[in-house]
Amino acid sequence: MRAAARRFFSSPVSFLLLVAVLATPLLRSLRAERPVPPVLLELPEFRLTSERGGPFGRADLLGRAWVADFVFLACPSVCPRLTSRMKALQEKLESLGDRVRLVTFTVDPENDTPEKLAEYARAHGANPEIWTFLTGPSSDVEKTVVGGFKIAMGKEPTGEKGEILQIFHGEQFVLVDQAGNIRGYYRSDDQGQADLVRDIKLIMR
Repeated sequence: MRAAARRFFSSPVSFLLLVAVLATPLLRSLRAERPVPPVLLELPEFRLTSERGGPFGRADLLGRAWVADFVFLACPSVCPRLTSRMKALQEKLESLGDRVRLVTFTVDPENDTPEKLAEYARAHGANPEIWTFLTGPSSDVEKTVVGGFKIAMGKEPTGEKGEILQIFHGEQFVLVDQAGNIRGYYRSDDQGQADLVRDIKLIMR
């Protein structure tokens, strides 16, 4: 019996098999005990205008977890990718129904009217029961995006004479919990989206 045991442990394949068997419960435990993302800060109250033309704000989202992103309709590169990622999130979260919402804020409110946002939403397959697009007075939008979410936005001159203004904005997704608290900032790549979906489900338990 002892000789058989020595032969078992002397075999690299057998030893690795034993390690895998012993480690499996530990890995399952670690996955099961993944911590819920902490509260980073409280999102202040805001009241803007939805693509439907009516008022919409933080109070309308209480009781639901939600994800925010920031785009503008004339953006030729980054924003279409962000919107595509948001559409993928909509599909991944469909099983949760209206317990989770998606909210897109325009960072070019002077040009992105509710009517234009509604057309953009339809063109990108946004479900209006889940995904809302917001605009409003520039000062209110900036107060919400920069002051509330702590996401950069603004315009900077380009060209030799600085006559053209280029819009810049943050490219992260922001997770907000059912009480209106910010729980995390996420990249828009595959890993960032996987982390976001995982954390949405954690805070909804």
